[in-house]
Amino acid sequence: MTVEQNTCDPGFMVTRQPVFDRGLKPWGTAMLFAQPGGENQLFADETTANMLLETYLPQRGPSHARTIVYFPAQAVLDRMPRLLWPQGIVVEVDEAAGATPDIPDAVNELKQAGYGIAVSGFQNTQACRALNTLAEIIICDTRNLENGPNLQERINAAHEFGAKSLVRGLASWHPMLEARATNADMFQGFFFNKMNLRPSQKSVTATQVSRLRLLECLDKPDADFKALARVVEADAALTYRLLLFLNSASFGLARQVTSIQQAIVMAGWKPLKKWLEVVLLTDLSPSARHQELCYYAAQRAGFLKRVAKAAGREALMPRLSLLGLLSYLEAILEMPPAQALASVPIDDDIRLALCGQPSPLSAWLSLVRAMENANWARAGELAASLGLCLPDLSRCYLDSMTEADTLFRLLPAPQPS
Repeated sequence: MTVEQNTCDPGFMVTRQPVFDRGLKPWGTAMLFAQPGGENQLFADETTANMLLETYLPQRGPSHARTIVYFPAQAVLDRMPRLLWPQGIVVEVDEAAGATPDIPDAVNELKQAGYGIAVSGFQNTQACRALNTLAEIIICDTRNLENGPNLQERINAAHEFGAKSLVRGLASWHPMLEARATNADMFQGFFFNKMNLRPSQKSVTATQVSRLRLLECLDKPDADFKALARVVEADAALTYRLLLFLNSASFGLARQVTSIQQAIVMAGWKPLKKWLEVVLLTDLSPSARHQELCYYAAQRAGFLKRVAKAAGREALMPRLSLLGLLSYLEAILEMPPAQALASVPIDDDIRLALCGQPSPLSAWLSLVRAMENANWARAGELAASLGLCLPDLSRCYLDSMTEADTLFRLLPAPQPS
């Protein structure tokens, strides 16, 4: 897709989306490497492919989590998937590639070597039957249903092949429910963005309110770090987890810590603040599904801060960070944002944006969603309005992904749902 509004060379882009099973528990991740408007193949040589795959695949999560990675037909023929260790990797190939004579044999070799196989762009084409019979997962995209069988027919056909059906292109809650009603097995995308939950009798607990208020305090420019240290010290669980964090191999202090205030001085407030934001967010609801949403919320926060800085809007960074962190509040607390935030003294612009009402910050949420959904044209438009290019957005997105991976590796395993 060519982004006409952006004159910069877009380079390569990466999109990472969550995949959930029928119980809406995290199954894994789907990755797409793309080159909007580019003429060169991303996987044209082994060095480039190795850099992309090793650097940007998920570096977090339980060992059983799986990752779907899309490879163009030529990359499959060039054996590029072999650069990845097969454990946990599902190689995605477009169904149309099955018409190429050598593709079924190449995909079969990958399957025999232990890679999972996913077929996307599924229309149950007879000429591609040899490829479809190899699939462990068959992917149906709700954005490409104009021609060929409807979603129900595609899912039935996937099951006839003995494959699980995955529905992607889900941008809100109700399309996911409709796909679930067709007996689909898995769901990919950010459908938790818009749940439109009604107010309920469920209430925010005192602990959740205190966590939300702490989050709101963290990004204030005049934050009283000593006061925040006292709050951490008053919470035994937070103190213990902080000490474990400071002793982790990825952080590691050379001296023993005798107090939280000393830890802040020794380690620096900035990295501790990032860690504390993630911990407070995941403490709101510690199930596996909610921790997955917290991961993407933390990545959003990091992305929005970086974009604001790149655009020379440093004054917006604290508010945008909090906006990103709270952007999945509805799904995490399972109640409307207005109800969840009723007891939190949050900035009005943030509150309005989270509640889906017009706000000066609404465009920033649109920007992060465009990146997540690989809507490069929309992302290019929004980038241009900030005086930025798609490569600027790509750099911010990748850096925020790396930061979120690092932070979430240090968290304990989520509680069973």
